[in-house]
Amino acid sequence: MSKSVVQQVIGHFNESSLSKWRIDHKRLWMEYLKTGKLPFTPKELHTTIQEIANQPENRPRGEKLLHFHKKNRFTLKEDKTPYRPEEALERFIVSNEDNFFNQVPVGGGKESIDLVVRHSMDSVEFIELKPWNSSDSPLYALVESLKNLVEYRVIVERQIKEIDVPWKVDISMLAPRQYYQDFFLLDASDSGIEENISRSINLLNDLATEFNTNISIYSLTLGNDSFRQACSQIYDHHDLTGQQIASVNEKDGINSLNRSNWAELASSRTV
Repeated sequence: MSKSVVQQVIGHFNESSLSKWRIDHKRLWMEYLKTGKLPFTPKELHTTIQEIANQPENRPRGEKLLHFHKKNRFTLKEDKTPYRPEEALERFIVSNEDNFFNQVPVGGGKESIDLVVRHSMDSVEFIELKPWNSSDSPLYALVESLKNLVEYRVIVERQIKEIDVPWKVDISMLAPRQYYQDFFLLDASDSGIEENISRSINLLNDLATEFNTNISIYSLTLGNDSFRQACSQIYDHHDLTGQQIASVNEKDGINSLNRSNWAELASSRTV
């Protein structure tokens, strides 16, 4: 199986002599927070993603490209916890909002956008979601989001899929507070670490300018224990046994996951 576009982008910069840390390593994120330096400029990142996404074997393809749908099924284990917490969290978020969609195909193979918010006919938001415990740093999540943005633009520019009204696309990343504690944007009391937030805003501004988009980072207040309890209630309500697939319905909604309850940690200047 060929490597995904993101994997190829990571591989490209892994060959750089400017850093011994890969984009998908936590250590590179820590180095950035400390020094403000990355092994690439925003323009170099943009050019690399553009070139890789435009290679014939990597171009977006498939009949369901950019198809909006709501997937509400996820797997619960015998102990009533989700098999894949990120997948389950995504399902709960989508069930809360009418204009939210998930797993929207944007590339070849299984490359999809975690969450898409349809603000209007010509305005959408691509959201990269991370769970409580993840080895993927905010930098890696941003690269994933920018890759999705570039792939969408390749679809439009090459007319791979007919689109009546091209979208203005903003991108965001979303994760629970524990995730941002692990990556040193929040402290143990859930207060922002000012110097690191400021450094992150600088990065968002530089990337937003280069990629001509708005970029935001949001935090969820829902704790992992509370989320597991919500999953357990679904398991019991449906009288499941063993490991089974369950569905999230509107009545299963978690209020703290509503868009109005997300906390903005950092955002770029409006582009």
